Amino acid sequence: MQVPKIQKAVAEFKVWMMTEEARELLPLWETQKNWQDHFNVESKQLAESYDAALDSKTNRRHYRRGGYDPKRSMLAILEWEPDFARDAFRDLFSEDRDLEGRIQRFVFYINELFNRYRDAKPKARIPTHYHDDDYNMVSLYLMGQYPEIYAPYSTDLLQTVCRKLGAKDVPPAADFPRYTKLLKTLRPFLDKDEELLANYRESLREVDYQGDSALLVYWFFRYVEMATPQPAAAAE
Repeated sequence: MQVPKIQKAVAEFKVWMMTEEARELLPLWETQKNWQDHFNVESKQLAESYDAALDSKTNRRHYRRGGYDPKRSMLAILEWEPDFARDAFRDLFSEDRDLEGRIQRFVFYINELFNRYRDAKPKARIPTHYHDDDYNMVSLYLMGQYPEIYAPYSTDLLQTVCRKLGAKDVPPAADFPRYTKLLKTLRPFLDKDEELLANYRESLREVDYQGDSALLVYWFFRYVEMATPQPAAAAE
């Protein structure tokens, strides 16, 4: 990636992050705090733990919106077969295992569990589990469990950030591990700007997660995504 493009975007981002448009993303920090406070993969009441953990009192669009309700599906699975679902979460959260393998296995396990659930309860009005969604829900679970490492993922976001910040190659398909590395690689550009960090601290609400969070870099990515693209002649 091209350092001048990154530096320019950082300078613009620290102004944008104080706007109402930027603060619409703050419920992600709220959910992150709730996950830290409530989720316990070993809980005997796993469905209740999950329900309390995946929550936001201000905006739930990152996990519930028109035609998209993975929380409802997961709650049904957790209430029906908690032990197998627990194993899926344990594997997902095992940082000593390959990341790509973990996220792919998790989606596979949830798909298998949901198919079994639907066979057992054919009258249940839940059309799908919604977790085959470009790793959106998987990344939300990971950002809740490990706030300093992970953030919400989408392939479009990764590709746009790489393109706009001048990466030599843009991933042609989903690449969650590269996205996670990019969160870490670009964090120092934000951390060394004291004004930006002050704006960040001022933006967070009492209900939001206050610790070290990769969501700061995700916030920056979302600004890059929404910013007006440079003219073609000035792209390089």
